[in-house]
Amino acid sequence: MPNYSTATITQRHHNAIVDWQKKNFPELAILERRWDDHFKGQTPFQLVAKVGEAKTDTIDYGQYAGRRKFEHAKDMVGNMFFSSRDIIRAQCSTELGSIQQHRLTLDRAISDKGKFAVLRIMAEELRHAYQMFWVLDNDPSWKKPGLGDVAKQTIEELLSMELGGHVLDAFNIDFNDFLDNVTYATVIDLVGKYQLEMQQVFSYAPMARSMGPMLQEEAFHLGSGRTLLKEIGQMAARDEGDYSVEDMQRALNLWFPRGLEMFGNEHGGETAITFGFKDKTNGVAQAEYIEEVKGVVGNVNIALIQERNASFSREEARAVLDRVEKSGDPRQGVKPENLLRVPDVKFFRKRGAEDLIFQPYDVNGNLLVDSGSPISPDRYLTYLSTVLPPRFIGSREYDKYVGQMREFFSQN
Repeated sequence: MPNYSTATITQRHHNAIVDWQKKNFPELAILERRWDDHFKGQTPFQLVAKVGEAKTDTIDYGQYAGRRKFEHAKDMVGNMFFSSRDIIRAQCSTELGSIQQHRLTLDRAISDKGKFAVLRIMAEELRHAYQMFWVLDNDPSWKKPGLGDVAKQTIEELLSMELGGHVLDAFNIDFNDFLDNVTYATVIDLVGKYQLEMQQVFSYAPMARSMGPMLQEEAFHLGSGRTLLKEIGQMAARDEGDYSVEDMQRALNLWFPRGLEMFGNEHGGETAITFGFKDKTNGVAQAEYIEEVKGVVGNVNIALIQERNASFSREEARAVLDRVEKSGDPRQGVKPENLLRVPDVKFFRKRGAEDLIFQPYDVNGNLLVDSGSPISPDRYLTYLSTVLPPRFIGSREYDKYVGQMREFFSQN
C-alpha cells in the first residue's frame, strides 16, 4: 500500500500546469500509452500531489527546535516566509527546467529502454513541480496584506520560465546529445537526492510531508542514469556506440561543477539550519555528494576494465583501477585515458568560495600559471575548449560564463 495520500491543486493552477505540459512535454501521452510495455506492475503515472508523513511533528534543528512544525506560511517568523518560498521556487524551477532540457535530445536515446526511462523521469519531474505547486496552493496564508498572493505570483513566474531563465545554472544548459541526458541524471539528480533528504526535516510541515514520496521517485532517476552511463561506457570500451570515453569525460567535466554549485557556497548554509529547513550545512552535504560521485564513477570504471578484460573478476578490476589511479601508469593494458575521473572541485567554478570562482584551475585542481601568475582569461578559455564538450563551446550558457568571467576580472 502507498505510504502517502494524494491531493490535487485548485482547478485554475491544475489547468495551468497541464497547459504547460502540453507545450513543453507533449510526449507524456506516449509514456502513458506504453507504460505497461516498460513498467508493468508499477503504479501508472498520475499528475497529483503525494502527501506523506513528516519524520517528526516537531522542528528538529535551529532556533525553533522543539516546537511544532509550522502548518501555515503566515506563522513563519521574519525572513522565514520568503526564505522558504525561495527554496520552494528553486525546487520547482529545477523540475520544470529539467523537463525542458531532457526533451531537447530525447529522440537521440541509445535504446528504446533508455528513451522510456527518460520519459518516466520527465513525468515524475512534472509531478514534483505539481507537488511544489500544492505546497503553495494548499495554504491560503501565502496571501498576505501588503504582499499580495505570493503563491499565485510564484506559480505564474515558474510557468513562464524558459531555458536560460531558471533559478540555478545547471538547469539552463541546453542538452546537445543523449550523453547529456544520462550524465545529468547521474550527477545532477544526485544533488536533488541530497536536497530532498536534507529537506525532510523542513520546519514548514507541507514541505516536509512532500519529501518522502519525491525521494522514492528520485531513486528511479538515479538508477536509470547510472545504468545507462555504465552501458555507454561498456559500448565505448568495445569501440561501439556514439560516444567515446573522452566524450564521457568531457560531459562529466561540464556537469559536475554545476552540480557542486547547486549546494550553494561551500562555507554557507547556516541560515537554512537556523530556520529548520535543512539538517546539514552546504559544505557537509557537498562533501558527501563528492564521495558518492567518486563511487559511481569508480563503478563505471570497473565495468570499463571488465569489458576490456573479460576474465577479470570485479575484485581484480578494482585492484587494477586502484593501481592505475595511484600511479597514473598503465596496468594490464588499462591506461589512465581509458578511465573516467571526477574533476577537481576547483575546476570550472562560477559560484562558491571566493578563491575558486572564475579561477583558471585545470581538471586536476592545478592552477594554470605563466611566469608565476595565473594565465589570462583568454588562455583559460582556450584550455576549457580542450576539456569540455565541443558543442557546449559557443552555446548560450558558455557565452554567459565568458561574460561573467570577463566582468569579474574587470572588477577585481
